[in-house]
Formats: sequence, structure tokens, C-alpha cells
Amino acid sequence: MSGSKYTWSSMNSYFASYLHYNGNEWVKPTHTYLLMPSTDFINNCVLNFGVVISKKIGLRYLILISLCFSYLSCFLLIMFPNYFIVLISMGIFGVGCGFSYFPPIQNCWKYFPKSNALIFGVCVAGLGLSSSILTPLADYFVVNPGKASTNTEGYYPDYVANNLKTYLYILTGIYIFLGVIAFFFAFEYQQDENDEKMIEDKKQEEEGQTKVKEKKSISWTELFQLIKTKKYLMLLSFCVCGLCKYNNYEIFIY
Repeated sequence: MSGSKYTWSSMNSYFASYLHYNGNEWVKPTHTYLLMPSTDFINNCVLNFGVVISKKIGLRYLILISLCFSYLSCFLLIMFPNYFIVLISMGIFGVGCGFSYFPPIQNCWKYFPKSNALIFGVCVAGLGLSSSILTPLADYFVVNPGKASTNTEGYYPDYVANNLKTYLYILTGIYIFLGVIAFFFAFEYQQDENDEKMIEDKKQEEEGQTKVKEKKSISWTELFQLIKTKKYLMLLSFCVCGLCKYNNYEIFIY
């Protein structure tokens, strides 16, 4: 659902035509360029709130809340073809997208702690996949199947513009379908004793590596003092003897 917001950028002219033929004669295609930025702005503002809410009420109920915001947005778009209400609706849709962005990714990270990068890539790929499916659905099958072009003012014919309402009904059904599936099949990760032990072992391993690094890091002054001692001088002598013998040199040590 969150990835479907990217389809709005390809539907600016459809929205402008839809609003123009439904009581907003002053609306031009340039006005609808604000739809996508309004969604992205609200989306970025509420990203962290989604994580906080997920910790309070759980992942499933957060998905349900996101679904309600997406459904409310589509309802307003269908019932109130007004430019300013459309902007508000896109902002509401941005709230739903922002709430449901990070929590599912974080939940998957807990299931696969050693493959965080792969999991993040798969989740983000889903965002692009949804837009790549919904955009052709709108352009070639629902809104403009006849591939009609715009007029000199940038508006599609009225029959094409009114098909946008049908697409919004279909989009609402898709949101409800996917939201219900996500609600029943999103299993929140439950941390057990083995996980706590694994985390503790990882901390101890990191601390041990830090101590080894601290032991290995010595200054040049300390190194010179070590070489001056008899123990390290004897070791150095043996190393020199071995190297010279390897190169077939003759050496005498007194």
C-alpha cells in the first residue's frame, strides 16, 4: 500500500481532468503537481511516530490504523471531488503510508538478524513493485484503455476523466484486500531466552574484540622498550639467524 503513492505522479493529468469536469473549472494540470509532494511531506513527518505506535499497540493494530487512513483517503477522493479536499486526502494517505513503513521492516529484521540488508532490499522492492503494477492498471486498463490524448489545455476527455472514479473504487478494494492479509499474516516477533543469550554472547564477543584491539595497539616508545629487554632481543636474534640461514648466509653470534 505504501508503494502505491508513487503512482500519483503519473496521474496528475487524470486528476486535473477529473476535477476540471466536476466543479473545479479553474484547476489546471500544474495544480495537481502538489498531490505527490503533499503525500511525501506528511509521510516523512510521521515515519518515527509509526515506530512508537507499533511499540505501544503492536504491529497488527498499526497495520489496521494505516488501512483506516488509506481507506479514508480513497473515500474522500471519491465522494468529494474538490481540489482542496483532494490535497487533504493525499495528506491523510501520507499518514497511512508513513505509519506502515518502518515497523514491518524492523519486525522482519528481528526474524533475520544476519540478513538485514537483504530484508530491507526485499521490502523496499515491494514499494516499487506496487507502483509498477498500479500505474499500468490505471493507464491501460481502467482510466484510459483507449489511449486518448490530452487537448491543447492539458485535459483528457470527460469520459476518460470520469473513469478515474472507477479506478479509485478498485484501489480501495485493493487496499482493503492487502490490509486484511497483512493484519492476519503479520506475526510480531517474540523475543525468547535464546535471543537474549545470543545478544549477550554478541556483546561479550564485541567486548573481547575491543580488548584485543586495545592490547594490540601500543605506542612506538613501548615497542622500543620491549625490544631493549633480553627476552625480545633473544627472539630478534633467533629471527635474524633463521633469516640468514634461509638465505645461505653465514653468521656468528657471540
